[in-house]
Amino acid sequence: MSRIQIIKEQINQVKQQTDKLITHLPEDVWLVSPEVLNTNLNWQIGHVFLANYLHGIASITGPSEALRTEIDLPVYIKFYGLESDPKAYVSEKPSKQDLLKLYELGYELIHKGIDALEDADLDTATAIPNPAVKTKYEALMWMFKHQSWHNGQIAMLARVLTGA
Repeated sequence: MSRIQIIKEQINQVKQQTDKLITHLPEDVWLVSPEVLNTNLNWQIGHVFLANYLHGIASITGPSEALRTEIDLPVYIKFYGLESDPKAYVSEKPSKQDLLKLYELGYELIHKGIDALEDADLDTATAIPNPAVKTKYEALMWMFKHQSWHNGQIAMLARVLTGA
């Protein structure tokens, strides 16, 4: 199995885990931030989307015009970036449905970019400077690992919010 096939398999597995964790959670809990966790589902999925954009799209094929027509990237960084507050801008953030639509579009673009790669491309520098990694291989590896870490946070949120 090639490195690209392994990466695609890992990306698909972590997305399936995320999907399983969030599909049953009602929209009315998506903006609730339990004091003990200081985060919420909207922020978790928005942050994963933003990180996936950086590591799985922009680092692989460059900035995406398809996403730029859908979102205002600086606003999403304000909502979901590393320095953002999950409890801030609640009334301005996208709904569960709109956020999940972007999340799915992100994955379509990720797969399209990966499908255009040759194995040797993985060892080349990222298409844009990335503060966390140097190569496309490292960016894609970081992407699914990062999302997996957030799956743990999402699972804890679900338990606190719903008791499930």
